[in-house]
Order: sequence, then C-alpha cells, then structure tokens
Amino acid sequence: MSGKMYYEMNGHMLPQIRLVGKAVLEPPYVHRKRQADEFILYVMKQGELHLMEDQTEYLLKKGDVLLLDPDFVHQGLQSSSCEYDYVHFHHGQITRKNQDDQFYEHCSRRRSESLKEDNGSYLRYQDSWILFPKMLSMDPDSPAYLRVLSLIEQAMEDNCCQLENYKVLCGIKLLEAMVEIAREGVTETAFSGGTARPASFQKVQQLMRYLNSNYHRPITSGLIEQEFACNFDYLNRVFKQSRGKTIFVYLNEIRIRHARELMDSTSMKVAAVGRRVGFEDACYFSKVFKKYTGVSPNQYEKMSNRTEQGQWKPG
Repeated sequence: MSGKMYYEMNGHMLPQIRLVGKAVLEPPYVHRKRQADEFILYVMKQGELHLMEDQTEYLLKKGDVLLLDPDFVHQGLQSSSCEYDYVHFHHGQITRKNQDDQFYEHCSRRRSESLKEDNGSYLRYQDSWILFPKMLSMDPDSPAYLRVLSLIEQAMEDNCCQLENYKVLCGIKLLEAMVEIAREGVTETAFSGGTARPASFQKVQQLMRYLNSNYHRPITSGLIEQEFACNFDYLNRVFKQSRGKTIFVYLNEIRIRHARELMDSTSMKVAAVGRRVGFEDACYFSKVFKKYTGVSPNQYEKMSNRTEQGQWKPG
C-alpha cells in the first residue's frame, strides 16, 4: 500500500454516496484547491493527474486508485489530460491509520484465516473490517481493476435512475468495489514486503485459492505441478511451513467441510456427497470423513447435536 497509510472501514455499514460520475480533464485545467467535507474516491482510466494532498504528491495514471481524505486539503499541481471516475461519499465508521511493523503479518494472517474459514457460519461476520489502501496502483488489464470500473459504472446508472432505494444500490456497488480494491492492496502488501521469500508465499496463497475453488475436481500432485509450474515436493514443504499442514491434508479438510454442509442442508446420499466433493470411491470417502470428524458419514447424518451457527459438535 502506497504511502504507508490505509483506512479501516466497517463493512457492515454501507457508504452513503452523494455523487458518482466521471471527469475528463484537458489543459489548461488544473484541479482546484479544496478541502471536501467527505471522502472522494478516484479511479484513473486514462492519462495523468498531478495532485497533492497534505504535502504528499501523487502522480496518478491508468489503474491507480486514490482515496482523498476530508481532513486534508488537496489541489492540482499542473495541467494534464486525463479521465477518471469519482465517488463522493460519507461513512460512519472509517479510521485512517499508518502501517506499523506488524502490518504485513496482519494482512497475511487475515488472508490465510479467511481462506481456511467455514463459509457456512455466521462467525465470519465478526471480521467485517476492510483494510482500504490510501493509494494503490492496479494492473489496468487485471480482472480486479476491470471489475472495479464495472461496479462504479453500475453505481452511476443506479444514481441516475432515482427509483426507490437507488442510493442503497449505489452504496452496495461502491462497497463491493472497495472490497476488490482492498483485496488487491492486501495482496500487494503481502507479496511485496516483510518476507525473505515472497515468491514462495505467493505460491502458497495461489494454491490455497486454487484448492478452495477446485476441491470437487480430481487433484493430484502431478496436476498441481502442472498448474503452478513448480516441483510438488518443494511446494508441499513451503506450504506446510506456512500453514502447518500438507497440501492434501488441507484439501481433505476443505472437502470434508463441504461434505458436512451438503449433508446438513440436502438429502443427498452419502456416495453422492462424496462424489460432489471430489471422492470417487465411497469407501475412501467414509474413511477420510471419519478421520476428520470422528464419526462415519452415516453416523453424522443421525447426529442432532449441532450449534445454532451450524457448527457440528461430536456427541
């Protein structure tokens, strides 16, 4: 995250949008000096924009995102040609912070914990704070940047239609765009600093995302080597160092978690559940299921001792 500054924003609260639109600037225009009473998000689409805020200079180019702060004066430094989208908004719980020595570890831990969590639980909502970068340079060809532009365009359309609840829809779109930007900021922070082996860390994070998305497919060590262009033994070793477990232990945990969700919420037969989560052999599925839960799939179906959050506890 650029400038060693970021914002913590409560994702349970929607931002309140006043304006959302696009600007096209041409010389001799220079961005005027002002101190707004609201946050302003800039998403650059073309050209260059020269700005200064609180004595910090920014040269914004295509793909750059900047959050202007109502506590500071900002102004243009020189004329230039550019195009950008902007959103003026208020938010009830957003706090400006500076990165400290633990920020990298904090970002890495949040990313790892999120990928390992049970997505069928309300407990996830306890972690609602979004870490939003002050300034971030995104790859203009990346899916994340294109997604952000699309969401801002949708917010513009919602704001123009003025049908009932249109401001709610605007806030939803902006919040989703800010989550996309925040994720890119965390990725940049985690992959670029605080570790002597950022390449291996990146491989582990990519592999975790891959396993969470493809757990239902046949996955072998050879396939992983092919997908990640990396020796499996090496990848398995750094994965265990980072996560405290091997790749296939982690994969089985994902599969069994999804199997439990299916058994809790559907009437599918045990063998069908096993196939749905990546086990073609019903006997092997039962063996793995019992290893990770302490009971067989058939016994699990009969158990009624579940918490209100859908978390099963053995009898």
